[in-house]
Amino acid sequence: MTLDKNRRRLIVAATSAGLLGATAGTYADTYPAKPIRLINPFAPGGSADIISRLFAAKLSSILGANMFVDNMGGAGGTIASERVAKSPPDGYTLLLSNIASQAIAPTLYSKLGYDALNDFDHIAFFGSFPNVLVVGPTVKATTVAELIAEAKAHPGTMNFGSAGNGSTPHLSAELFKLRTGIQAQHIPFKGAGPALVAVMAGEITFQFENLSSAIPQIRSGKLRALGVTSAKRIAVLPDVPTMQEAGVPDFVIGAWYGISAPAKTPIDITQTIAQAVTKAINDPSMRSRLEEIGLEPSTIAPAQYREYIASEIKLLAPLIKASGAKVD
Repeated sequence: MTLDKNRRRLIVAATSAGLLGATAGTYADTYPAKPIRLINPFAPGGSADIISRLFAAKLSSILGANMFVDNMGGAGGTIASERVAKSPPDGYTLLLSNIASQAIAPTLYSKLGYDALNDFDHIAFFGSFPNVLVVGPTVKATTVAELIAEAKAHPGTMNFGSAGNGSTPHLSAELFKLRTGIQAQHIPFKGAGPALVAVMAGEITFQFENLSSAIPQIRSGKLRALGVTSAKRIAVLPDVPTMQEAGVPDFVIGAWYGISAPAKTPIDITQTIAQAVTKAINDPSMRSRLEEIGLEPSTIAPAQYREYIASEIKLLAPLIKASGAKVD
């Protein structure tokens, strides 16, 4: 009797496991079966909005299901990131992951409602926007070396602007100070626009700014570009050296974006999304469009995205602490 009961239990357990496996496999095989929400953790406008909409449109075509962008700004992208981290891990709520909410926030905020590494399945990297070091027409320096020499000759007289404490332009300037030993006072503004106006007017000495925001003023001659923070020169500013070429070692930093899902999303689904992202980036027309707006398309394999985020947290933590931008 006992043997029969045990056999029945084994049969029921095996059957249940088989059914669950079949259900999970069927679910993954039919993904996506409904619209996918890509949450952009910033307000409409700006590079994040451009990137999210470009990829949403392309991935809709590749996946055969509508991917729509939902803007959910606030607190440096952390509100939306927490919302996604706590969403069902079914592949239908995704995050436009980025340097602010995934790499800066863990150090910037003492209390964060999510773990930037472990509460997400970081699926694929889109690419990065390098920052560009610019000065206005009243500044005599025409090279990075000349700007450094001027700063060292007159310590404490220079200032720089940014869109706010903890932003990538702010941290780029802090890295510049760290690598060169110069002194310069940070003046935060309410957005990139006002900060760039101050540079053009000569109210501040220099600024590191997101490439997509600074390009129009550089092309019009209102700003002079001295260096870019990418690992290699960029197509839209081919004559501008990288910061490393200009003599500043170990200087690669910029705003980057990718796509992430809540942790424990089925691997078949994350692989489907990763493959779609790779196909999108490798599409010549898509790649051309990304390069036109200043984005350097990804060279990071999807499986390495999490490791990349971890390395960025490590790079940025001392800069954030040194800048005094940490939020309690």
